[in-house]
Amino acid sequence: MKKVLLLLIVWVTTSLSAQENRKLILDLSGTDWKIEGALPEQGIKNLFHKHLPDCNYAKVPGDVFTDLWRIGRIDEMNMGSNAMKAKWVNDYEWWYFKEFDIPKAMVGKQIRLQFDGVDFACDVYLNGTYLGNHEGMFSDFSFDITQLVKLTTKQDPKDNNYLAVRLQPAVRNISLANGRKYRWHGDYNQNIVPTGIWQPVKLVATGLSRITDVYVKPALLKKGATVEVEVELENISGNIQQIETSVVLTGKNFRSENYTATLKGELKPGVHKLAATIKIPDAKLWWPWDMGEQNLYQAEVTIRNSDGDFQDMESVTFGVREVKMAMNPGWTKEEVRNPWTVMINGQRHFVRSGTWGGPPDMFTGRTTEDTYRELIRLAKEANINNLRIFNWHPLEIPLFYELCNEAGITVWQDVGMMNNFILKDESLKKKAFDEVVCAMKQRRNHPCNIIIEGSEEILFINSEPQRRYQWDFVVELGDTLKKYTDLHYIPTSPLSSHHALTVGQLRHESAHPHGVHYGVGNFFMEDYYPEQHYAAIPELAVTSCPSVESIRKFIPEDELWPPKPSWGYHWADLDILQAHNYEVFGEDYTNRGMEEFVNATQIAQGTYFQYAMELYRTRKPKMSAVCFCHFILNSPDFKWATVDYYLQPKKSHYFIKKAYQPLLVTLQYERRRWMPGEEFKGKLWVVNDFMKGFEGCKAEIKIMNNAREVIEKQSVDWGNISPDSSKEMMSLAFKVPGKMDDKFYVEIEMTDKTGNKVSANDYMLLVGDQKAALEVYKRYGQKSRERKNKYGNSTFRYFPGLFDNRKSLEVEWLDVK
Repeated sequence: MKKVLLLLIVWVTTSLSAQENRKLILDLSGTDWKIEGALPEQGIKNLFHKHLPDCNYAKVPGDVFTDLWRIGRIDEMNMGSNAMKAKWVNDYEWWYFKEFDIPKAMVGKQIRLQFDGVDFACDVYLNGTYLGNHEGMFSDFSFDITQLVKLTTKQDPKDNNYLAVRLQPAVRNISLANGRKYRWHGDYNQNIVPTGIWQPVKLVATGLSRITDVYVKPALLKKGATVEVEVELENISGNIQQIETSVVLTGKNFRSENYTATLKGELKPGVHKLAATIKIPDAKLWWPWDMGEQNLYQAEVTIRNSDGDFQDMESVTFGVREVKMAMNPGWTKEEVRNPWTVMINGQRHFVRSGTWGGPPDMFTGRTTEDTYRELIRLAKEANINNLRIFNWHPLEIPLFYELCNEAGITVWQDVGMMNNFILKDESLKKKAFDEVVCAMKQRRNHPCNIIIEGSEEILFINSEPQRRYQWDFVVELGDTLKKYTDLHYIPTSPLSSHHALTVGQLRHESAHPHGVHYGVGNFFMEDYYPEQHYAAIPELAVTSCPSVESIRKFIPEDELWPPKPSWGYHWADLDILQAHNYEVFGEDYTNRGMEEFVNATQIAQGTYFQYAMELYRTRKPKMSAVCFCHFILNSPDFKWATVDYYLQPKKSHYFIKKAYQPLLVTLQYERRRWMPGEEFKGKLWVVNDFMKGFEGCKAEIKIMNNAREVIEKQSVDWGNISPDSSKEMMSLAFKVPGKMDDKFYVEIEMTDKTGNKVSANDYMLLVGDQKAALEVYKRYGQKSRERKNKYGNSTFRYFPGLFDNRKSLEVEWLDVK
């Protein structure tokens, strides 16, 4: 690809004259598509590509499973284990059909058929003619149909254009689709393979010159900013074209003047690049929501030929913001070699993140814009300032990034590989790299994007040679991406596992401290989390149940309580839930009702998250990021999410809200159990992620007994709280109230000099023998491991009747007496 060196720096403000936008787009999305399936290779034999077969209505964008459920060919996929009965769908090829007319305004123009995303592999036919095929769910693709399309607009069906898209049978081994499809099934999610036309299909009409990409690169100056706009153009004629390219920058969500540049020159046949740099003297910056305003600009690029005839136009949204990385203070070069502190516009952005296990529905045909908007609202409600799309889940649709831009939520974007075996196949490698580059180019203008990561747990491989190959693979992927984005690239997460150390990584970079889950019964949270010393925590996982109301929507009535195998199918780790309830409450709640058990798991999850997150935030700036796992998941289950599939926040959601307050008052303690009359000892800290300070602060501390009666109150003056800081404020000591097995509570409220409440927090602690309780907890772990050794890792192991040929299919709870 050649680069046309037309570079112009413009800082003169001018007015944009009114211009007619003649770029014509016909969105073929809608509910008037049709679908039919066939055994592999039988569709062509039955002339599906030429003539519409007997079929049913379908929706695009969407997915095959939703379309089949809608017309009654399969049962509700989420109910019980119905999805297992629908696995036959993946053995078929599925054809989508659309008949359409060409708008009169498109006649005489160059017309392309554009697919924004198909999952996973497809063949495309128009009016019986084969256009081509495509593999990869993240990359868009298009075909020039100018010579094939019927331009008549009569209502006679014979004159309609007939589009047929054959979805090939779903890929069944993720290693064959590495980097081009997400891993749809692991230790959670339905074990059917999603497939479908999951993004819009459009007709696009342009002139002989068209815009294929616009890349906006802002740079801050001491006053104002410059914005380089790099435009990729294609001359699809066989002749040199004289073109004029105009670039206009203007405020999108605020009023501003227009800043323009005009480039003139010749465009030879083929694909070329040109660039213009425009100065904005009074640029309004884009910030995360807890650091400032979310000012968004729009860059509009228009090309015309020498006669002034419109050729094409593209408009992209961007933010003027600068993202750089800095080393975390407090580590030696032998401990950490990578920068982990995100600096936005020169200020530290402490990453308070949650993993986005999207899309909101793995059956994308069910997801709506309202769903996305509600989830982003809930994220911000929980004081989340970053969402990490990690590689067990796909890159998101444009709407997601647009909403994050508007909400001021930054995005840590994984691309490419998951923790699976990467085949040593150069053709697959090239396809994977090409797919990731395409996906990155589509998303790089969004100001919310701050970090790119190449893989998730890719080093969790037993073979050391294969592990080395996979490390080299994702490092090379990063080198490739550097040509297309200046965002910081992390090869994989975590970088300090024992697997990562074997490929030369350092011990204190990043970790996934999941020990309280996978090592259940070995230690209490107070003994585990403080020992995790890393610059960043990209993943921190604990499970819980969704609400009873939500459970009723996907578990059959006769399996609700006590739990039966449908709980196992939806990944209920019952031993772990039972043990975690004991750790947090001193009882496991299995002898209570369903609602009490479920609520206890949610509070337990929140308690783990609150303890870990607040502890790690006090380590700022030595630690610069913490991410809980997960904020959402894309199917109903009993796993990690704090907002369930049905958009219902769990009780743990509100623990996140407390732990992620930008201005946080927190109680740090070494244990949750204290003997009656013993002196409780803890420390009070204040962590401030705001760029502003708070003057004349005071704290009120309340100690409450088992009945939540205030038995002691303290008021203290803390003075000024510095911006972007973490500081221990005081020690807290008091006599533990109550008797054995009671609870006691601590509440803290901080006000500023005006008396306004600026932060508040609360804690439930236990009256009990820590050492004796730990021995009971270890018995939970031992019994759980014995069960796993007998029945394997499957979450059906909690229902031994499935394996021992018993009549009963009810759960067998752990008995630790």
